[in-house]
Amino acid sequence: MNSNERRLKVLYMLQSGKRVTSRTLMEEFGISKRTVFRDLQVIHKLGVPVTHYPETGYGVLRDGLIPAIMFTFRELAVIMMGLSFVRSQVDKEMVTDAENVALKIRSAIPATLQTQMNVLENRTLVSPYIRNVAERASGGDWFTLCSAFVEKNPVSFDYQDRKKKISRRTIDPHLLVHYTDHWNVIGFCHDRKALRNFMLSRMENITINERPFMRKREYGNEELLYGRSEENITVTLQVNLEKSFSLLTELPGRVVSRSTDGDKLTLTFQIDDLDFINEWLLRFGKHISICAPPELIRKRDAYLKELLRT
Repeated sequence: MNSNERRLKVLYMLQSGKRVTSRTLMEEFGISKRTVFRDLQVIHKLGVPVTHYPETGYGVLRDGLIPAIMFTFRELAVIMMGLSFVRSQVDKEMVTDAENVALKIRSAIPATLQTQMNVLENRTLVSPYIRNVAERASGGDWFTLCSAFVEKNPVSFDYQDRKKKISRRTIDPHLLVHYTDHWNVIGFCHDRKALRNFMLSRMENITINERPFMRKREYGNEELLYGRSEENITVTLQVNLEKSFSLLTELPGRVVSRSTDGDKLTLTFQIDDLDFINEWLLRFGKHISICAPPELIRKRDAYLKELLRT
């Protein structure tokens, strides 16, 4: 970190509303007390009204705050990468929100950064073939779920399952998850008294309840994503190493063990839905072979025969 970057971060610390001592700055940046004073003098000469309070440290007069939208080129590149991801979503409302965020950032940054932002906007793409979709659909009311996370209130909604059956559900929402082409919410289901996973695109008429969560406990992401291991089925398969990275980064299960022998990876993982994993594994074609359990091998054989008949 050069001196200009350090002084910019010092300025952000001074504007945070908390008092900052010289000792804190020395430890944060590994600099001497003299360098701290020199940095503060430079910031003061730029017109920022730095003040000192003997008992609590340094700060900035509230009337002297400068806009916080001051990005480095690297930070701006990260933002554009994130906005590119959001624009790749099927949900048309999320895409519109991303455009609004970009507009507000562009209006608040210096002209030099505006030029850089315009270039990056046309040079960073995620899922470019999303343009093949004629019309963006609604991907689900993710914003209402975010509000429920913050307030810790349950949500009720009409849900359409795989068999097109619609039922009214109530959950304590705990986690939003993006799975390749859609968003899911994982929460504690009031009816089933267990964690359940719901696709946002199948949820309608979402309402936030005023009462607090039914089950007042914190869940780790591991438990939310994979559930309890005793409830899952263990699957073992072999995959060609050239396809192993794609499989592992998208695998919807908890990895138990893995080992490599030549050009093959033997992988053991746990899953709670054999029908789902049976269809999911078809995307890897001949590059995988199922070793266990026998039930999954039978399901795969039956499914392949069905495909051959159609």
